[in-house]
Amino acid sequence: MNMKKLFIISLILMFLLVPVSFADDGDYTIPSAIKDITVLDDGSTVISEEIVYDIEGRINGVYRDIPLEANQTITDISVDTPGFYNTVEVIEDNHRTRIKVWLYADEDKTQKTYDAKVAVTYKYTFNKGVKIYNDIAELQYMTWGKEWDSGVQYLESNIHIPGSNENTEYWNNPDDYVVSSEWTSSNTLTTISEKLGSHTSYEQRILMPTSYFKSTENAQVINMDAKAQIEQDQKKYQDDRNFRNMLISALTWVLGLFMILPLGIYGLFGREPKIDYDAEYEYDLPTDATPIQVNSIVIGDVDSIDDNGMYATILDLINRKYIKVISSNEDDTIIRQTQEDTSNLKSYEKSLLSYLSKFAINGDISLKSIGDTEDPSNYKTFKSSWENQAKKEVPDSMIKRFFNSKGSTIFNIFAALLFIVSIIMFFVSVWIDMPMSRFIVLFALAMILFIESIVMFCIPNTFAGRWTPEGKEFHDKWKSFENYLEDFSLIKERPPASIEVWGRYLVYAAALGCADEVSKNMKDYFDLNGFSEEYFNNSSAVYFAYYGGFSHLDTSFSSLTAASSDSGGIGSVGGGGFGGGGGGTF
Repeated sequence: MNMKKLFIISLILMFLLVPVSFADDGDYTIPSAIKDITVLDDGSTVISEEIVYDIEGRINGVYRDIPLEANQTITDISVDTPGFYNTVEVIEDNHRTRIKVWLYADEDKTQKTYDAKVAVTYKYTFNKGVKIYNDIAELQYMTWGKEWDSGVQYLESNIHIPGSNENTEYWNNPDDYVVSSEWTSSNTLTTISEKLGSHTSYEQRILMPTSYFKSTENAQVINMDAKAQIEQDQKKYQDDRNFRNMLISALTWVLGLFMILPLGIYGLFGREPKIDYDAEYEYDLPTDATPIQVNSIVIGDVDSIDDNGMYATILDLINRKYIKVISSNEDDTIIRQTQEDTSNLKSYEKSLLSYLSKFAINGDISLKSIGDTEDPSNYKTFKSSWENQAKKEVPDSMIKRFFNSKGSTIFNIFAALLFIVSIIMFFVSVWIDMPMSRFIVLFALAMILFIESIVMFCIPNTFAGRWTPEGKEFHDKWKSFENYLEDFSLIKERPPASIEVWGRYLVYAAALGCADEVSKNMKDYFDLNGFSEEYFNNSSAVYFAYYGGFSHLDTSFSSLTAASSDSGGIGSVGGGGFGGGGGGTF
């Protein structure tokens, strides 16, 4: 049984239970976090966060991710680690600032941190976080972000506003974890929360008079009245929370009953065949499958192609000299289509070349400009068409040879039946007159069935489907090849035979979704052995990967795939106007 299936089974069995994790190097918990948020009268916010990491094992350090939107910025960053020495690295991109703190036990910075409790204080100024409307000013701050892998046992926030608390309103979204929240002085709101779980978001929202601000230089100014709408949104949010909590507490036991049948389907149809192959690593391409075939069969749903399939195709075209890398640095990568004859290319390859050519200026294509200039809806249309073309590279006969989808088909039929039954039960509970107690039970059952059906639709088809022995060996060999590419110690021991082989391996690394890690291993290997730039310039694919081309490729296309987000206007309840994010160890 592979790790993906084991994870899915655990997820289903423990849907309402607190996950139990086992300690390993880099595991950590957060006993406490104390935050001071000072709103200045120019709209900027000075934030100090003392986060205590209780670390098990040996780590290099810790990091803190702070999300950014539109024209928001972070300035005046400082870090303090009492009792430990540190080196701070600030990594910025369009969507976040990462504060990376390398920790050391000695002044010479040679000893890593091991089994320690470390208090790290991050201090910074957040600009353009406060929103100033015509009738009110708003601080909507994500005090704790859902990106944290650890929960926090004790969370204290002290929010200081630039005026008195008269004529103010505040909310905690949600208030489930709040032990106390009160004005401890005329301008300071102190809130104590306890036992927030991992991947849990917690937002605080304060409305205050616009007269508190002498300047709007570092605030978002939004020309609309917002107070009444915000109050209405908060009331609806609280009503929804109360109703949801009632359903959860009343019907937790029912959920377990509905988990049995999907597991039964897995038991009948999804268990993998036993094969003789058990190698942990493959040191060369294990089959003659194309990158698109590998992506379609090995990654995610069988017979589907994800973004990595497109990236692999672009890199393959670079490697085969249909695309030339003109330049690549930390800011952008410039490519150009060559004069190579394209008549022998497959339709999905020609289509991709044609799409990229739309962004050419004097023949040069900036990867960064694709994300900046393309209409997301146009990209979505192209991507759907391209995926259909690329699927022709993976014929049905090949899929059937490797994978038996019978269990997955039954699983999806059952999910569809659950969905239909949940809708019927919903309308019955709403439109038929019945005692309130029966209404609650029926409505909750409808909700449970609905949620379960959606979860089942989202589960990969490899869960209830079954590999054939040949397909299982194909899948495992390519995963073993991925293991080799991601293991730097093995790359040092048994490196690819030539720069051309490196280029080919990078194409398949992209198809397998591990291009970033393999590019890093390649760069480290080249640097370790002192290879000159002339050496890796002999392969366009290697040059592309060495100088960060994958990052630019992923950033551009990911930004088009993701839903557009506008920081203007009234923020949704629980969405957090700014703040949040997460962090961890590395």
